[in-house]
This record gives sequence, C-alpha cells and structure tokens, in this order.
Amino acid sequence: LVSQMVRRRSEGDSLDEAAVGASQDRLRAVLLTSLTTIAGLVPLLFEQSQQAQVLVPLICSLAFGLVASTLLVLIVVPTLYALLHDLRPKAVLAPAE
Repeated sequence: LVSQMVRRRSEGDSLDEAAVGASQDRLRAVLLTSLTTIAGLVPLLFEQSQQAQVLVPLICSLAFGLVASTLLVLIVVPTLYALLHDLRPKAVLAPAE
C-alpha cells in the first residue's frame, strides 16, 4: 500500500489523491487475502469435537485480529503516511546563483 502511494505521488498525484487511490487499488488484494484466511478458519469454529473446542478461542482471536488489521491497513496506514509526510523536515534550499 505504501509503495503504491509512493508510486502515485511520483506520477504527480496530490497526497490525498495518492492515499485514496492507493487504498482503492489495493482494496481487492487486501480483502481477498483476509477473507480467504477467515473463511478457512470458519469450519474450525463450528467443530463440535472436544479437541477442537480448545482451539475455538484461538480461532476467534485470529479471525477478529485479521478483521482489525484489514481495517487498519486500509484506513490507518494512509492516514499515518499523510501525517508523517506533513511532519517531515522541510529542506531549505538556497536560491541558485
């Protein structure tokens, strides 16, 4: 996502356009990876055997962690990128003589 934002910035997009565009570009890839992993974990949630019941809390934590990290990647990463871009030291260039 960050490399996509950097690429868009180098193509001339503004900071806001780059952040939104990069999130839109990477949305499908991020969602597909998270959703396929969560879908693979769902059968374990409904398993009734005694051995599988030990894993249910772990599977719940893992699934909700994937949901939270997906939201963080798509929302918080572009926001932090913009914040860090605004906080970076500005280079003071002397006029060429």
